[in-house]
Amino acid sequence: MIVLIILYISSCNQKQETAIDEVTRKEYGEIYKLLQEATTIEQKIYYGEQYLEKAKNDKQATDSTNIIVGYRILSVTHTDENVLAYSDSIIALTKNNSSIHYPAIAYEKKGDFYYGKHAYQRALDNYLQFFEYAQKHDQKDMISRANYNIGTVKRRTGNIKEALELYRQNYAYTQKNKEAVNTITYFNSIAALANIFNDNKTVDSANHYNKIGHREAIRLKNESYKNHFAFNEGVTNYHKKNYQIAIDSIQKYTPYFENIHDDDKLVFVYYYSGKAHAGLNQPEKAINFFKKVDSIFQKTYSIFPITREAYIQLDTYYKNKNDLKNQLIYKNQLMKVDSILKADELYLNKAIFKEYDIPKLKAEKENLREEKQQQGNRFKKAIIGLFVLILFLLIGFGIQYRKRKTYQRRFEEVINEKKPKKSSKSLASDEQKIAIPIDIVNDILQKLEAFEHENKFISNQTTLNDLPKGLHTNPNYLSKVVNHYKKCSFSTYINNLRIEYTIEQLKTNPTYLKYTVKAIAAEVGFNNVQSFSKAFFNAKGINPSYFIRKLKKISSSA
Repeated sequence: MIVLIILYISSCNQKQETAIDEVTRKEYGEIYKLLQEATTIEQKIYYGEQYLEKAKNDKQATDSTNIIVGYRILSVTHTDENVLAYSDSIIALTKNNSSIHYPAIAYEKKGDFYYGKHAYQRALDNYLQFFEYAQKHDQKDMISRANYNIGTVKRRTGNIKEALELYRQNYAYTQKNKEAVNTITYFNSIAALANIFNDNKTVDSANHYNKIGHREAIRLKNESYKNHFAFNEGVTNYHKKNYQIAIDSIQKYTPYFENIHDDDKLVFVYYYSGKAHAGLNQPEKAINFFKKVDSIFQKTYSIFPITREAYIQLDTYYKNKNDLKNQLIYKNQLMKVDSILKADELYLNKAIFKEYDIPKLKAEKENLREEKQQQGNRFKKAIIGLFVLILFLLIGFGIQYRKRKTYQRRFEEVINEKKPKKSSKSLASDEQKIAIPIDIVNDILQKLEAFEHENKFISNQTTLNDLPKGLHTNPNYLSKVVNHYKKCSFSTYINNLRIEYTIEQLKTNPTYLKYTVKAIAAEVGFNNVQSFSKAFFNAKGINPSYFIRKLKKISSSA
């Protein structure tokens, strides 16, 4: 029975290998045609992989063009982290020998992926690289796309003025070349301006672009954009204070967006429905729409500036009703939104927060003023307080001065630090100390050396549970070997490798100096910026932000 099973499996494997061989023996055009005719993602990925495999094995090829095409096919076919891996492969092959398309469109694809994951800082970094290469090769179409993409990130994060300028450049290009650009690009350029003028409450301009977009959508029979511009006109009417017209218009097109499950668009649909009902003094109806904005946030964790505004409305509504239970629920949601906003440096634009923060500050100021009036001997206490303050300031300045000197010394030590030489110590004497056979110890150390050399430690999946599987050993042996020969715990060993790698990249790779500390932490395998900063400080005695700032200063003065 076992023999029959083995023969059956062998037969299946042979059939699979034969099928693969048959595909790779086809011409590139034939494989690409099969890819286009594929009806499932799995089939598309399969043919993409075969295309790439053929390109890698093509000994007659004089360049890497088909390999790059293979990576491109797989980068646009996948929807997971493989998008980044294949895009990075394109960048590695073409960065130093760029063409009109590469690596520009690989950076664009990475930007799209990060934008879809709401990682706006990293999306912006990649869109800027896309723009840089498009500009280098004077590719007007790609420059226009880059302006649109960068503008979209700016708008999403509340930088309306900067976004508007980029959208205007994009629109000017598409109008001049409307017959050459594709339909989606053309409509996006109009919608972007209509949307942002609504954001800015510039109603005449919003109305102008809504009409252009709606007319063109009807002419080109594009149902999606016809609904978009019609809904957008409802938002414009809200800003004009034509609240009933706004409600009628928005609610007419709400089912369309609900049926296609366009959550990003529904945030605006529900928010402005709520605001229009509030304008008509219908608070109960308004609050139900703001709750729908909350339901989308709880499902997607996708945030627009108006998401926060919806929570302010909910918080205020239940505060006025003295409904402590519901007020606490939405106060917690508001705090959650704020924590997400402030975690991303793109959201440090304080204009997003001022409408809610300023009243709080005024209230605190009034409390302080009342407190001052109640104090009897204010002058005397102020003098004493001033002397105490001066004393603390002097102490603080002294501590800061010593801290700066210490940090400067540690920075210089890190910059001038040389890699330690590998120990030539015999392992035989250690066998009894760690109770592991010497041949196993040798094998683990050799594999760790390869692991370090290949920089595999920058993966955030590197744990004491996962790494032993790749080294074909067990966690107990690996832990003992690391503790004994690396003189530290396994987690410290991995963290130290990542920190050394980070320092080397910061010293030799100018791109790293453009990253935020958060972005660098993610690049080298840390799950959050706090653990990265702690590991960096434990290893080098200084914070990464200080180290990067000093390096930038040296770089700019060189």
